[in-house]
Amino acid sequence: MICIFGFLVFHINKQYHYNPFAIFNMKFNLRRITTTGNFIPEIDGLRFIAICSVVFCHLGGFIIEKVLNRSSYAAGMGPLEHLLSNGRNGVEVFFAISGFILGIPFAKYYLAQGPKINLKHYFLRRLTRLEPPYILVMTVLFFGSVFVIHDLTLSEGLKSYLASITYTHNFVYGSSFHPLINSPAWSLEIEIQFYILAPLLALLFTIPKINKRILTFLSLALLFIFLNHIFDYSAYSIVNYLFYFLAGLIIADIYTSKVLILPKTRFDVVFATITFCAIWLHTRLDFYVAWQKMIWELIQFSSVFLLLYYVIIHGCFKWLKKTWVTNIGGMCYSIYLLHYPIISLVGNIIIAKTVFGNVYANIILYCVIILLAVLFISTIFYVLIERPCMRKDWYKRFVIFK
Repeated sequence: MICIFGFLVFHINKQYHYNPFAIFNMKFNLRRITTTGNFIPEIDGLRFIAICSVVFCHLGGFIIEKVLNRSSYAAGMGPLEHLLSNGRNGVEVFFAISGFILGIPFAKYYLAQGPKINLKHYFLRRLTRLEPPYILVMTVLFFGSVFVIHDLTLSEGLKSYLASITYTHNFVYGSSFHPLINSPAWSLEIEIQFYILAPLLALLFTIPKINKRILTFLSLALLFIFLNHIFDYSAYSIVNYLFYFLAGLIIADIYTSKVLILPKTRFDVVFATITFCAIWLHTRLDFYVAWQKMIWELIQFSSVFLLLYYVIIHGCFKWLKKTWVTNIGGMCYSIYLLHYPIISLVGNIIIAKTVFGNVYANIILYCVIILLAVLFISTIFYVLIERPCMRKDWYKRFVIFK
């Protein structure tokens, strides 16, 4: 298995003249490769926000569980602990971004006489772009969990592995269990379901007037928010999160139609900051009554939508266009796939060492080391595996496809 993946890495880099050591060259271009060549820096800036949110959530959870809970200083981290745990809301921002990205080509076709979408190429692109990094990571983690650290039995690991790579883990195990091989992979199953539904949902762009289209999108979003609190779903699926994807589709419509639904004002940055903060104030776990959860989801849907609107349409938060921000945001898929096992692996090694007499000083050191490890390893993976897969028709370079 290792030999096969090694050959793939070598062959991809050879065909595209990649230097494996170019990552150490500061002039190396880390910008993501897009199918159309169009680059929207604000999108990778938003990805940066979302991936930082998720990484800090899991890093905070690790520190609280492994360090504070066993420490004589275990007084917790107060409001910071709550804020870090709310970092899981970054996933919802990812869902909205996906709605925008996948909605743009359809919006351009239906609303701006853009090129027709070839569904065969659309699905093949999803397959060749996302599957190689995902299967490689999940396979390595499966062998590591079962045969190296013995965290799972062969039976447990194989069942979870097969469920994950077929994107059925949420259905096989239910919403109470995240993937045993790589916990964050649960959300990728939701993404895949949206990829399948996106061409159908994009038919809403055929509605003649923008106000009617937006009203239809909003009505559909409100319907699914309502249904979430009427029915008790046993497994996470697109049904639970469709309204966030719809928020992205609305932004795609507005972006393509070049119509402002909110006037630009001198206070836009203030409004954008308020919506940004609102996203991470609470999670659905903070509420126990159905109507309270529904109100929270309405607020969350609105906050995510407005954040995307102010950043993409009004151009707020100029710092999101900085190169280092867009580079990190551009490799968010690699970071998302790898950060959880890296936090666990590196974290469990270094927390055995204490450098300072104060537990919180040690925590800061642990966090710095773990974050640097996440960034370094993810960047290498991005350069060698994910970024080459961003190239259209890269797979045709292999002899077997010629």
